[in-house]
Amino acid sequence: MTRSVIKTLVCLLLAEAAVAAAAQGGITTANVKVSVSGRYCADLKDVYLVINGDDREERWVKLDHDKRVQCVWTKDLGGRTISTSVATFSLRAGTMRSGCQKADPDEETLLATDGKTLLANINFSYSKERTFRNVSVKTVPPMPVSYVRYVRPFDAGANPTPCREAAAFDHGQGAISNTTFDGEKIHFDFGPLNAKRQETGLILNDIVVDDGVRILTLDGVVYRLTAQRAQGKVRSAPSLSPNAISLDIKKLGDLKFERAEFQVIK
Repeated sequence: MTRSVIKTLVCLLLAEAAVAAAAQGGITTANVKVSVSGRYCADLKDVYLVINGDDREERWVKLDHDKRVQCVWTKDLGGRTISTSVATFSLRAGTMRSGCQKADPDEETLLATDGKTLLANINFSYSKERTFRNVSVKTVPPMPVSYVRYVRPFDAGANPTPCREAAAFDHGQGAISNTTFDGEKIHFDFGPLNAKRQETGLILNDIVVDDGVRILTLDGVVYRLTAQRAQGKVRSAPSLSPNAISLDIKKLGDLKFERAEFQVIK
């Protein structure tokens, strides 16, 4: 066996080992490839990717349409890298959002020996059957507020996964984009975003209406938080703890809270 043949075999074995490792533990890369299936996927314009639950619109990643292939978008994240073994992704386009997906490493690239870039492949589906809403939020007076979205798998895709997405409005006003209340639960909280706090705050699914503005005063907020606890809708056993209610009142009092306004906008 010649030296060149041995070298070729070694390269092939190393490539196959890399594929196996990627399949088990994923890869770390700055390059993503997004494929969207569905009858209307070609209608999507200005497609964005939400990575690891960071739902601040300024952190959405605008994808580049691959003009060679229909319904495929790519992006080089530059200095930002993601791991396909742990990262979650969701899609935004117009008023539409997807459920969350995990990524697959690009095995064809891994097998290549010409130095091609490793890709994180993410597959989504798109249909026009689901209704999405943008929900505007405003507090009086202005104060920091935040929200957490617990998104259930609600559409097809290669690796659907539940996920948690979150963002904050520093001055109490903004819009929660592309909501779908039958596919997610949204908790709205008064105060800055706290990554350690889980399933607290007002459940907007029970508050937002399609027509008109829903206004909640201090009494209305405290009543709804108390009802949620009594029904066990937060991550704890059903409770009517006076201490918890007192903490709610104190927190809102410290913020000088008067009212919150919620409205579905187009």
